[in-house]
Amino acid sequence: MKDSRLLEIALLILIAMLVALGAVPVLHFLAAHRPLGTLMLVVAIAATVVMIRRAYVPSSPTVRADVTKAVAYCVAAVLALITIDWSPHWAIRAFITAIEIAIIFDIITIAKRPGAAEE
Repeated sequence: MKDSRLLEIALLILIAMLVALGAVPVLHFLAAHRPLGTLMLVVAIAATVVMIRRAYVPSSPTVRADVTKAVAYCVAAVLALITIDWSPHWAIRAFITAIEIAIIFDIITIAKRPGAAEE
């Protein structure tokens, strides 16, 4: 039986490449349609806060990695909101860097997760 982690990692790598290539036009679109973009990103931030709360299970052996991954996605969403609402010159690249780091951290945690045969 094939390990589903490989497909998950491959899809995350594809997402990371798409983010690297297409994040700037998407952020410009959201900035041009500021109310829609702000609403979408506020919902994304709320979702990542819920993700952080759900990831914090003190008895879990992976609690640190789970919470760190959730916080990385939350930071990326906050940086995207800063980018479209206040447009500082550094924010677009900061957002792209933050989301890429979050995706890479997600890939690492998936790769470190025990497979079906190892459990």
